[in-house]
Amino acid sequence: MSTTSSFANDHPLLGRLGLGFKAVRFGGVLLLGVLLLPAVPPLGRRSKYLIAWWLRRMLNALHVRLDIDGTVPSGPMLVVANHCSWLDILVLGQVFNTAFVSKAEVGKWPLVGAFARAGGTLFLHRGQGKTGETSASIRAMLESGRSVLFFPEGTTTPAPEPQRFHARLFAAAIDGGYSILPVSLRYCDDTTPPGMHHALAPWVNEAALWPHFRDLFKLREIRAEVRVCAPLDPRGYDRRSLAEAARMAVAHRQAVAAARDLRERKTAGAG
Repeated sequence: MSTTSSFANDHPLLGRLGLGFKAVRFGGVLLLGVLLLPAVPPLGRRSKYLIAWWLRRMLNALHVRLDIDGTVPSGPMLVVANHCSWLDILVLGQVFNTAFVSKAEVGKWPLVGAFARAGGTLFLHRGQGKTGETSASIRAMLESGRSVLFFPEGTTTPAPEPQRFHARLFAAAIDGGYSILPVSLRYCDDTTPPGMHHALAPWVNEAALWPHFRDLFKLREIRAEVRVCAPLDPRGYDRRSLAEAARMAVAHRQAVAAARDLRERKTAGAG
């Protein structure tokens, strides 16, 4: 008898009935978001509560369970995290309720662009001098009292271990004296090897969105592990050294979590 497990056995998938219920629930939450969009601008700063409420329901509809380790500090700061998937926006938006920095192309996407604009997303335009404009927008948002989150890797990556952090947008924190909050993010279930993402989580290499969404949607559940690091005081850093300090903080949290996961599995196996 073969001992090789199928993907469906190792990563439980929903049957037709379960998929039907999930699709109806997801469609209902998505429609609710569309109906609520006109209410966001008039609410001003209070809209963050409505956005967080909707994001929580969207994650529940997608069967994404949050596992948060660490305390989310109060006050505006620049939040940075490793980047795996479009799902990061829903997860981190719900946990931190920040404005995001995104590439300008996202603002033109059907429906997604409307949600992004309603949430106060700052769009990064390519070209000479455009990074400086975005940095100024980030600082203005921080000065208004709202935190800003961006992904300094500049792209999605297949592993939780962070790649090089690009330094330019860290200038907003240095110039304004705002703390950097590094955050490590990992997607998994009970079968995911320590130190890796769930096989269906990464959305990389300009893959088509629909096939990725469809495969992820079939899962019974996926866990988003959000590990909050200690804030970094920008004083004494330049952009490059601050970016590297943030990357190292994320890498350390990922390594510690992987080591703990491995110990627990060995203990469970020995028992």
